[in-house]
Amino acid sequence: MMRIVLTALLLAAAPPATPAPPSGTVAGTGTVAFADGGEPRDAGVRRLLESYVGLYRADRLSDWKRLLHDKVSVADPRPDGSVRFRGLEEFFATQQGFFASGRRIGERLEGVRVEEGRRIARVSGEFVFVDEGEERRGRLGLHLAEEQGAWRVVAILFSYDKG
Repeated sequence: MMRIVLTALLLAAAPPATPAPPSGTVAGTGTVAFADGGEPRDAGVRRLLESYVGLYRADRLSDWKRLLHDKVSVADPRPDGSVRFRGLEEFFATQQGFFASGRRIGERLEGVRVEEGRRIARVSGEFVFVDEGEERRGRLGLHLAEEQGAWRVVAILFSYDKG
């Protein structure tokens, strides 16, 4: 009986399994590679980052959206020198458009560093956006906040490297 209770407790404490990628998913995307010393102490922050890239796929995009706070701010510098700012719905509509094209799209994070505070975290690293096998690299910054026991992305700042 004790073995059953212990097994149940261990299973309940285990992080959720990463869903198997559907056909058409780009191999090598959906992963987070932390820089030396860059791993988060908080398991919830780690799960959010893994979900941020792991759920970024056509069949899970609505789940991915739930990682973003309703008031998320997304900013990216534009080629004309301006900075584009978007909220949740505008940013999410762009992501939906990428996947609606039917193209094989994915993303992975590399060299990720996490700095944690009390119920906040700052994440920086490189992203690799993969579109039909073509990789575009850039830099990414995420600000996270814990709200009601759940970590959410409250701000995103990204730029593509010069190509």
